[in-house]
Amino acid sequence: MSVSLSAEHTARRGAFTFLRHVAAAVREGLELASRYRTLSVKSDRELAALGLSREDLPRVTVQGWTR
Repeated sequence: MSVSLSAEHTARRGAFTFLRHVAAAVREGLELASRYRTLSVKSDRELAALGLSREDLPRVTVQGWTR
């Protein structure tokens, strides 16, 4: 059975789109990990000066923080 060129092109395009989405998700995960790590190394006193507690870190990592 022969697959048409158009079907092959569509399948390849779908695979590349999937891989782009995977790469974007990996980048986002790495950015979140970096954000969390940056905050987590601060002392409780430094966090308090920012108006944060250690319990705020997961939320602030994901949702962001404005002072």
